[in-house]
Amino acid sequence: MSTLLLLASEEAVVGRRAGPHDWLMARLRAASLDRELARGVAPESCGALTLRARRLIGPSARAALARQLRRVVNDARGGHVWMSRVPVRRPEVLDAADELDVLADRLAAPGPVDVRGVAQVQLLLTDGTGPLYFRGATEELRARVANALNRLDVLEQR
Repeated sequence: MSTLLLLASEEAVVGRRAGPHDWLMARLRAASLDRELARGVAPESCGALTLRARRLIGPSARAALARQLRRVVNDARGGHVWMSRVPVRRPEVLDAADELDVLADRLAAPGPVDVRGVAQVQLLLTDGTGPLYFRGATEELRARVANALNRLDVLEQR
């Protein structure tokens, strides 16, 4: 299966087929590409970024992220925070549980989303130094969840 990439530069938009290098870089550099996307780097700036963005906004990736968010909240509610590789901070998760549930619902809902919000959720879940895993970070957790939710809905506001 070949994938057409539309890549933009200051001079033009160029269409080309995704090559093996693009696919390999999208896979190997997923975490750094997620950080770039979360910051707002345009997905069409390089092939690997385009492929990673396409993967993140796909229904299966969004559903998986929603399940992970729900599992974090359910584990915290049930006192099973040890089930994660890196245990989440139960008090912080419980304080932001309603917001995390709303975020999971939005990810699982059909319709377009902005890749920045999805990348921010991916980072929230995978960054072991982030507010899900840090004592006293309830307000930062709430702020990141609100920011991701706002970013997910950017396309609907246009």
